Amino acid sequence: MYKRISLKILVTFSLVFFSGASITHENMQHNIDKSSGEKCVEPTDVMRAQHHIFLNQQSHDTVVKGIRTKKYSLNNCINCHIKPLADGTYPSVKSEEHFCSGCHIAAAAQVECFDCHASKPFNKVVKKVGVLEK
Repeated sequence: MYKRISLKILVTFSLVFFSGASITHENMQHNIDKSSGEKCVEPTDVMRAQHHIFLNQQSHDTVVKGIRTKKYSLNNCINCHIKPLADGTYPSVKSEEHFCSGCHIAAAAQVECFDCHASKPFNKVVKKVGVLEK
C-alpha cells in the first residue's frame, strides 16, 4: 500500500515540477512577424506569461460590465497576429501555423477562445482566386 501511495506522490511531483516550462511559455517558437512585436500592448515576456489573464479580464469586462476597449480585445490580437499563409488563406486554429495554437499545442493547453470567437481576421480576406471569364 505504501508503495502505491509513494508512486502516486512521485508521479504527481514529477508532473508539477517538469511542467513549469510549458506554463511560462519559455523556449517556445512563435510565428510572429518581427514588425508586429513593436505594436503589442505589453512586452513579449509579459504577454507569454499573462495573456490568458488579460483576455479573461477583457471578456468579463465586456460581457458582464458592458465595457469594450481595444487594448486586450481578442479581435485586436487576431488582427495583428494571425497572418495569411503563402496561398492567401489563413491557418486553421487546429494547425501549428496558427499563432495561438502553435504554442498551445506544444504546451498541451486548450484554446477555448475560438469555441465562440473567429480565429482569423474578418477584414483581411486575401484568398487568391482565379480570374472569371465570360
